Amino acid sequence: MSETGIDACDGYLRTVLIWAAFHNNIALINWLVEKGANINHQDRNGYTALHFVTQEKRFDCAELLIDKGADLELSDNHGNTPLWTAIFNSRGENQIVKLLIKHGANPDHINNHQRTPRKLAEMIQGFDLSSLEKQP
Repeated sequence: MSETGIDACDGYLRTVLIWAAFHNNIALINWLVEKGANINHQDRNGYTALHFVTQEKRFDCAELLIDKGADLELSDNHGNTPLWTAIFNSRGENQIVKLLIKHGANPDHINNHQRTPRKLAEMIQGFDLSSLEKQP
């Protein structure tokens, strides 16, 4: 474990907050954030709690993390933001994608492979993100 206290990490540099988010434990997420846990901590792959909840399609956790101040634009080691992760894992379920866009996630962020979330949505879903950007 590295660090100590509320932001102690395991061998993957994942904190209790990251694991709480991964396992959809909203009560624990709330408690950890209230106690000062770093909501934007990145593991050794650059994933934050928000990356994990978008990967696992955990809408309520995503909404909570965003409301608590999670950074929508933190990139993982490949330059992918939580929006990219949400699109990649959505399999046509775009509820979290809509949430991220509504809160200002950048669909034109360029990752390390010169790809954007907008282009990814078009490639794997045939979906145009501009329709979501126009929704209130």
